[in-house]
Amino acid sequence: MHNPGEPFGGAGAGTALGPVRFTVSEAANQRYWASAGADHPALRQGALYPPIAANLTILLFQTVATRPLLHTSQRLVSHRRGDAGTELIVSGTVVERYEKRGRDYAVVNAVVTLPDGQPLWTSTATFCEQ
Repeated sequence: MHNPGEPFGGAGAGTALGPVRFTVSEAANQRYWASAGADHPALRQGALYPPIAANLTILLFQTVATRPLLHTSQRLVSHRRGDAGTELIVSGTVVERYEKRGRDYAVVNAVVTLPDGQPLWTSTATFCEQ
């Protein structure tokens, strides 16, 4: 259950997250890859920039972990191309909670899928609270 007084809203290992739906517009996608200094013909043709998966993982986790977070690590697997303007479905699980140097950490696995259910990106992110 969500408990804003607890670290990470009380989410422990095994807590299911989502699904939540997001649509990244063409303009937002262009701003994202341009600000990262990336340029590729596929991006100019409307392909979603894969590191957006990190932001979607953060937004997914923030549905339960509402206090400020530090995003400490990220691993991303890209399965296929997705196009800007397509609705994306993000779901995941808190897979681990641990303490290190007096701070609580949470590891989240997220899957970003296309409307037909095909995985677009798989994301594993680690967070601690500020």
